[in-house]
Amino acid sequence: MHGLGDGDVIVDRLKLEELQGALYCLQAAIEDVDRDLTGRPSAAEVREAMAWLLDNARPAAACWIEPRTAEAG
Repeated sequence: MHGLGDGDVIVDRLKLEELQGALYCLQAAIEDVDRDLTGRPSAAEVREAMAWLLDNARPAAACWIEPRTAEAG
């Protein structure tokens, strides 16, 4: 069906774009935190970096993409 292989699925474009956006933000936050935690950061700086990372990780963790069925078409 649709010329898809056994390992291929059809997903909702908006959900995929939502996931890609959340992953982009998470990647940027990881880079920020890596930079912020170099050297000897203070406890407050570590807490702030972790809060930033969690704020950007939660949307990615909340994304869930299910394969579309023929009925959802």
